[in-house]
Amino acid sequence: MTRQEHQNILTFLETVLKSAHRPIDLEADAIIRAYLKRNPDAAYRLTMMAMELVGSRDIGTHTKPKRRGWLPVLLRSGQV
Repeated sequence: MTRQEHQNILTFLETVLKSAHRPIDLEADAIIRAYLKRNPDAAYRLTMMAMELVGSRDIGTHTKPKRRGWLPVLLRSGQV
């Protein structure tokens, strides 16, 4: 693991914990805690998946795909 990856994990976890505004659903919390207790690797996998999802969401909001109009596509394909 690089220093940057280490820092990314810490930053992500701090952001998640600081932005917790909603009250905790006690039943859901109990289910999650029990599952994590039985499956210690789950915390790592959940964190990595959440970081990927947040990263892909952030990338999607900052970069818009180039739109290609239908006319240039038709002209290039020789169908017009």
